[in-house]
Amino acid sequence: MKNCFIEFIINNSERFDMLQNMFKLLKEEKEIDLIDFRDSKWFDFFDEESLMSFWWPTEQDIKEYNKLWNESSFINRFFDPRLNKKWDFESMLYAFKNGEYELVSCERVDKHVGRIEYYPFSWPYGGSEVFKALIESYGFMITKEEV
Repeated sequence: MKNCFIEFIINNSERFDMLQNMFKLLKEEKEIDLIDFRDSKWFDFFDEESLMSFWWPTEQDIKEYNKLWNESSFINRFFDPRLNKKWDFESMLYAFKNGEYELVSCERVDKHVGRIEYYPFSWPYGGSEVFKALIESYGFMITKEEV
């Protein structure tokens, strides 16, 4: 299997640096199976605006979500906008920890284009949605995906 990648527009160099540093630590810790998704150090790689792109549910939010999920028909679970939530922060980190892929790189392709590459070990490997959530949390627009 070849490397997969996601390309995106870099509209803020400082935020791209944050993304690169986040990716670097994710890569290092994934290689030795040490990603602790409850560790507060991960917040250091995000500014307030980036963190607001995630879902931060209260216990009540989770109760209401689970109630609605359980009361919904199978097909409605995928189309009801009340059940279509953004990634929550811990789930994103958990997905990176457990995804069946190697994190390869996060680099600039040119001045305004970045690329994250990863190598899936098998198919399905967990999908690319977690990569998209990470990239989009920094305000970058995805322009191309190769899987």
